[in-house]
Amino acid sequence: MFKKTDEQKAFLKQFNISDETFRESMLSWDELDLIAEDFRKKKSEHTATVRSYVEKIQQCAYVHSLGYRVKDVTHLIEKVIRKNPQYLKQRKAISHSNYAEYITDLMGIRILLLFKEDWLGVHDFLMDQYADRLHEPPFAYIRKGDHRGIYEGKVEIVEEKPYRSVHYLIKDEESGLCIEIQVRTLFEEAWSEIDHKLRYPYNLSNQMIGAYLEIMNRAAGMADEMGTFLYAYLNEFENAVQEGITDENEVYHYILEEIEKCGDHKVKTNIINKIKKAQKYKGLINASEMFRDILKNI
Repeated sequence: MFKKTDEQKAFLKQFNISDETFRESMLSWDELDLIAEDFRKKKSEHTATVRSYVEKIQQCAYVHSLGYRVKDVTHLIEKVIRKNPQYLKQRKAISHSNYAEYITDLMGIRILLLFKEDWLGVHDFLMDQYADRLHEPPFAYIRKGDHRGIYEGKVEIVEEKPYRSVHYLIKDEESGLCIEIQVRTLFEEAWSEIDHKLRYPYNLSNQMIGAYLEIMNRAAGMADEMGTFLYAYLNEFENAVQEGITDENEVYHYILEEIEKCGDHKVKTNIINKIKKAQKYKGLINASEMFRDILKNI
């Protein structure tokens, strides 16, 4: 794979790896070739392993859709080059005999959610199935300013990344290898894909493009919040309808009719309960109007 000098130079250029970065890795091209060859031989085994996890996770009712992948060999070599200096400082080193131990995302699963609150159901499912196989505690990458309440007490919260995603690292019992599971909403996934497509291949430092990507990131977060609000509103509205509250006039007529019957305490209690439901319904209507105003200002 890297036998010729031209192939080596093309690889370093493709992944924006400087000569200095490559020297700091202390890796030879022969060693990288051995890693690439070993990984290629085992790729079909890894594919079968990750598929077995996908089949099980698909049973979770809160999953909107999911995808999986086995790491591309060129991206594996890039990661080995970039990570090896970290291990050298610990007096360790990545080689063809241990790379699977150090690179923990050889297999990956991406779980997509329709609403952010669906993560709670997915989290419970994953912990029920794989809590005893976690390679490390799960954690959530969030942006500063994001609502933290949904994650607090369940996973570690990290605010050092520009994207949003919850990460789980599960160790497969049979192969001993790790499977990385990322959970995010459809809006978070859309921004991440666009950001990755535009930023990384070109190593963008342009401030204007960076600012546009930041705006898109905030827009994705707002879209999730709007979806959450609308979902909660519709649920509350449906509950109100099921309780028989569809029109304020219906409530007032009911009150008048009941008052005319008698002054019994039980009747009064019924009236009070009906009034409370009417107030709840009115609140939903007001929330609907507020939601329309938000949309007009976007």
